[in-house]
Amino acid sequence: MAEQPVEAGGDAPGRPRTYDEIITGAWFSEEERQQAKADSPLGHMAALLFQRGDTRHVQLLLLIREAVIEYDQEGQDWDLWLEIDPANYAVFTDEVKSQLRDAFRPVARRLDYGVDNLLFRETMPRVGPDWRERLEEMLSGERPTNQARRTMPEKPQRIQDSLAFTNAGEQRVYRALKYLQEKELPSEETISIFPLPNGRGPGHTWEPDLLVTYRGRAGVLEIDGPNHRVRRAMDTSRDHLLRDAGIAYVDRIAVEVIDDA
Repeated sequence: MAEQPVEAGGDAPGRPRTYDEIITGAWFSEEERQQAKADSPLGHMAALLFQRGDTRHVQLLLLIREAVIEYDQEGQDWDLWLEIDPANYAVFTDEVKSQLRDAFRPVARRLDYGVDNLLFRETMPRVGPDWRERLEEMLSGERPTNQARRTMPEKPQRIQDSLAFTNAGEQRVYRALKYLQEKELPSEETISIFPLPNGRGPGHTWEPDLLVTYRGRAGVLEIDGPNHRVRRAMDTSRDHLLRDAGIAYVDRIAVEVIDDA
């Protein structure tokens, strides 16, 4: 059932139309409000650059994996960190960073979240005490057969058919697709399923949750967690870029509904 707008005096939230609705809405968690404060400058920067006709930097902003606000004890101010996958970090040159900071300053002043600086860093891989063994497995080819970059070098907790998954939602959707593949569709005209594939588009490295092929066409399925509702505009723009790069179909599945077969 589609989400409905909040009625006056209602208890349940509708789909947020602005970041302010998330930041001030009593029904959102503190984590969601903080995430909205971090993601809001990013979305406003992208919209501002797009209005200026600067699509190159808009596409670079779509490579941002996460936006995080952190307090700098030494400088005694708040910083907005943009985290980028290592495969894409090299395109964020000093010149690019400078131009993005130029777009950030007027946005930060208008939003008035108290965030003073825009900084950039690579995403931090998740590792455990057995990182040596995990790296040896990767080097020797004894890892799951999909690349599963988000699970490396931490040992995957969810593996099925020699494929790794980062969360239960991805694995449930994979099982549903596998059922269609093996039980519902004829063997001469069925689907192929690729969890967590790495791919390269023009200037971008992509990692969809699931890539599915059928009858000579490719589609992408993304499993959206609760925090994705504060990133909907950015996700929509990324979906358009995937279609421009040859993906015939892109859809998103809310994690709340994946138990419904």
